Amino acid sequence: MKQAARKRIILEVLMWVGTLVVIIPYLLVLLTSFKNRREAGQFQLTLPTEWHIIDNYRTIFEKGNVLLGLWNSIFIAVIAVSIILLTSMLLSYYIGRANSISSKHSKFTSFLYIFLLLGMTAPISLVTTYQLLTRLNLIGTQLGVIFIFAGSVIPFATFIFVGFFKTIPRELDEAAVIDGCGPVRLFFVIIMPLLKPVTFTCFILVFLGVWNDAQTVLFFVGNSDNWTMPLMIYRFFGYYHTEWNLIFGSVLLSSMPIIIVYLFGQRYIIEGMVAGSVKG
Repeated sequence: MKQAARKRIILEVLMWVGTLVVIIPYLLVLLTSFKNRREAGQFQLTLPTEWHIIDNYRTIFEKGNVLLGLWNSIFIAVIAVSIILLTSMLLSYYIGRANSISSKHSKFTSFLYIFLLLGMTAPISLVTTYQLLTRLNLIGTQLGVIFIFAGSVIPFATFIFVGFFKTIPRELDEAAVIDGCGPVRLFFVIIMPLLKPVTFTCFILVFLGVWNDAQTVLFFVGNSDNWTMPLMIYRFFGYYHTEWNLIFGSVLLSSMPIIIVYLFGQRYIIEGMVAGSVKG
């Protein structure tokens, strides 16, 4: 009993140390966003000598176009995630069910599945993607960025859904068809409610990736009016000086939606992963 108690105490101490390692950078960002420019440049984990909460965040909203960046991020993330989830669900349903129809379908779906898995490892070619968007008149537009996100993330989402679809018995489809259920109603009324755990898991993972991706928007969107929240931070990087208090405030505002989504959805991530592993 004493040995078990010592192990528990050591484990708790290690967990507290790990928590501090994670919390301290966030605390540094928070406190720095309340300081003036001179104190912020010192990067010290101390309380501000003068609190500039209202002034700093008013400047961030006025000069940093936070509301515009927030709208752009929400618009791109919601549309891209919706396309990714719906396309991945339908594609995964076809791959998961076609294997049991005939060997011909099984060979084709196996090839299609392997082809999608290769898409998870192949990096985006900037030159060819830029040329393709230019020919489609989508370069510099939010719609072009949405298509890039969809094309690059659909393989990952499909990989998650296919594993879960294999756990749903095909007899459920046959019973619904016997009762007169059509293919569209079968999928959206019978199958989709069963996908709730894995859908929430996939939604959170995909949303986090799309929201935090500043590189794609930077490369393929030239107009700053279409920038997302992570890119709005660069407005406070100057040629002669850098306003770290405003930068850290922008970082904090940019990360708040991610933190909120993760806090409310972390249990769904666990449920989705556990459901797939147990049923599989």
